[in-house]
Amino acid sequence: MLLIEKSLLTIVTVMLVLILLTLIISRNRYKKMAFQDFSSGLPNRHALHRFVQKKRKKKVAIFYIDLDNFKYINDTFGHIKGDQVVLSLGNKLLQLKDAKQGFFRIGGDEFVFITDYVNKEVTKKVAETILKNINHSIYVDGQTITIRGSIGISIGRLYSNFELLLNEADQALQVAKQQGKNQIVYHDANHCKIPTEHGLC
Repeated sequence: MLLIEKSLLTIVTVMLVLILLTLIISRNRYKKMAFQDFSSGLPNRHALHRFVQKKRKKKVAIFYIDLDNFKYINDTFGHIKGDQVVLSLGNKLLQLKDAKQGFFRIGGDEFVFITDYVNKEVTKKVAETILKNINHSIYVDGQTITIRGSIGISIGRLYSNFELLLNEADQALQVAKQQGKNQIVYHDANHCKIPTEHGLC
């Protein structure tokens, strides 16, 4: 009888441990999912805001990135291939960042890249590297899809101004779109245009 009780106790203990491990794994999985875009697995807006909280005292450069021809890609090749383009490009740009930088998908074909601000020359090089990696062709199910993009940049200290800086980067992006696309534009009072092949203004 004593042996049976010990066996039952062992079984119950093992079952409780397994249940506890399952709960811990599930909790970690759901926590990770909360900071990932559902369709692409890329860091999402929640991950962006968490990153910003860690950078509040830093002066940063915010790069607002958008594909120029994403609607055409969706209309021509279909939404499934459009999603594959976003996933392929997102993972490519994700590999550009280092541990101190952040890269996030904030919706559709829009991405945000954040890095500590050093000077305009370094910011220019980062932007050109991003644009160079955007501008390429990929093969999806035997079809060649050409990708182009535009970037708007804002610079400033985060503190409580993140939404303002993000909005300024978005405004600069819209100027890039209006001026012919496939360009890099800084946000300032005059919306100074920064062609990738020239120096900073």
